[in-house]
Amino acid sequence: MPSGLSKGSQSLRPSTTCLQQDNTKRWKSTRSAPLPVLKRFNVRGSKPAPVAPALVSRDPPTPFDPVQVDTEIQDLHRRKQLILSTRAIPSEDDILEFLQACERVAKKLAGSSGSSREIETSQTPNSAILALDEQDGPRTQESAVKSLQLSRQKRIDLLSNILYEVLVHPPVFISPSVLSSYITIQSLLHRPATFPTIFHLYATKPVPQADSKSWPPTYTTPNPHKIQSAIPKPVADLALDTAISTKDLHLALSTIETTVCAPAFRRSKIFRRALPPLTGLALTPAAAYALSSQLAHYQTTMDIPFARGVAFAGILAYVGFTATIGMVAITTANDQMDRVTWAQGMPLRERWLREEERAMIDRVAGAWGFRDASRRGEEEGEEWEGFKEWVGTRGMVLDRVELMEGME
Repeated sequence: MPSGLSKGSQSLRPSTTCLQQDNTKRWKSTRSAPLPVLKRFNVRGSKPAPVAPALVSRDPPTPFDPVQVDTEIQDLHRRKQLILSTRAIPSEDDILEFLQACERVAKKLAGSSGSSREIETSQTPNSAILALDEQDGPRTQESAVKSLQLSRQKRIDLLSNILYEVLVHPPVFISPSVLSSYITIQSLLHRPATFPTIFHLYATKPVPQADSKSWPPTYTTPNPHKIQSAIPKPVADLALDTAISTKDLHLALSTIETTVCAPAFRRSKIFRRALPPLTGLALTPAAAYALSSQLAHYQTTMDIPFARGVAFAGILAYVGFTATIGMVAITTANDQMDRVTWAQGMPLRERWLREEERAMIDRVAGAWGFRDASRRGEEEGEEWEGFKEWVGTRGMVLDRVELMEGME
């Protein structure tokens, strides 16, 4: 005991029992009260830092009921058989409605986890019909979890096969909405193996004629190089992300080849992004002549025809030089490049036209190579060497030495 405290001063301290009772009362009074919202400030203390939405509200996941899921999968299987056996061309609305039902089931399967409730209800008559459970009798908790995961994978495979069989059915027309819905559902199921096939069918699948009275209907062969056959960029990005998540390099490269490498995608980019400025550039001489004719009347130092010519030449020179500098700046920009760059001698128009292709290959290189920038270039293996050679055949360079860190 310190010398500065006497025995009488010890009575001023509250006992441990009193502190426990007081803390118990405070805990009971604040148990039902809402938690206060804490404000976080940045270094300067001027504005509160944003709070992550996941920390603000955590909604419980949708419960996974194997009985309900098996029933819905059976219903989807019957609807698939109806689509395949009906002697009529299914409408786009019917296919989209079917895909929406598949997406609801896919979300349940994607959000399912091996909880005790799932283990207790995994043995159902519907599961037996679908052959989703392989073992009977008493099982341990560990074996029950493994069997549940196996059953979940079988459900996912069955739903993925149902989707694929519907889209490859000849009378089914693959519209942009149908394609987007299919890629979304298969991404939820983590089953991207059919993406290159579906992308190829989107551009080359024969289109059934709605006015055909005979069966099977007559088909017209589409032009795979048309702008309408281009895969939308968001759909291609989602497909590539799913392929990368499955760690399948061949699938990722096949996805790139069937999306952004297709001639239809390049034509679509020219139509959407190059045609408007080119149209404006073609109309520039007429607009410049009209503007120079008006400007010639606002001066008195030169004749009107001579002033019109000077103004017309100045406007055209300004627009031409500015457009040229802007085009060079856009086509030679390399700040977005990480590991994959263009080979020397690649024309500027090719660089601009194939930038999405290079960006996707760059994402694949970043996913398969070392994350540490100081170890880039040390990757080994047959798969990596084949990927590096494939990049070289596309007119690109993987890990250019003079651009690597410390090699300037």
